[in-house]
Amino acid sequence: MKNVKKISVWLVFASLWLGCKEALPPIDFTEPIKLLRDTTYIADNLPVGVQKNVLLEDISGVRCTNCPKAAVIAHELKDSFPDRVVVMTLHTWELSTLTAPYVDSKDTLNTEVATEIVSNLIGKPNGLPAGAIDRRIFSGSSVRYINNYNSWRTLVHDILKEEPVADINLSLVRTGDNTVNANIKTTFLKGQSEAVFLSVFLIESGIVSNQEMPDVTINNDYVHNDILRMGITPYAGIKLADNVEVGRVFEKGIPIEIPKKYNQDNCSIVVLVNFAGSNSDVLQCVEAHVN
Repeated sequence: MKNVKKISVWLVFASLWLGCKEALPPIDFTEPIKLLRDTTYIADNLPVGVQKNVLLEDISGVRCTNCPKAAVIAHELKDSFPDRVVVMTLHTWELSTLTAPYVDSKDTLNTEVATEIVSNLIGKPNGLPAGAIDRRIFSGSSVRYINNYNSWRTLVHDILKEEPVADINLSLVRTGDNTVNANIKTTFLKGQSEAVFLSVFLIESGIVSNQEMPDVTINNDYVHNDILRMGITPYAGIKLADNVEVGRVFEKGIPIEIPKKYNQDNCSIVVLVNFAGSNSDVLQCVEAHVN
């Protein structure tokens, strides 16, 4: 009887201890990517003139009547701040009443990587349109997604004024008809006391497919832009380090094969430096066109 009591007490203690542990990044079982270059060192000099860029993730759906309005705002911001606002449009398999493809769709925009980002890093929104800005939780909110797309402008403008935490230098080198090497150099301008990750994605614009419009008609020739097509890394990224000091540099060379079904002339590579797990904030981002 005493042994039973001891075991019971131990189980209660263990469950309480486990319940208090910090949430870990979701486990990813995909094969590790092959790196052409992988090195780290401390820089003698920090890059100058670096600006904070902003990631705007537009969570959209082809059956969402107001999603085209949100897309207009997202791309107005991108056009107003070229090279500083990166837009990724996420079509998740969640919220199927708003995101399920039409039977006669010319293209299926939904992807598993978008679903994983929404489900695990941003959080499933209670409706669409919705967006995430650097995946932050803003004052007055307890979630990372923002349903009021009219507030995106102010939030993006405010973040653009911040001092950058890191600098990302991204160059793409064509190696074949549908292959490129992404050379990524990340330099930390401020130290970080928690694990940092590097995420790499492929997006495509100029995709013509169905979309329900604000007047509830179906536009079969709607042009979808900055659609997240695939993750080059796992959706939460690859870990750079458990913590970093000022001046820490990471250089990675990543080979990328672009599926031939995508129009390479309209494709870009997006690179993020981000946290993962309970804190999934994006620290810096950059985009480079394939061609």
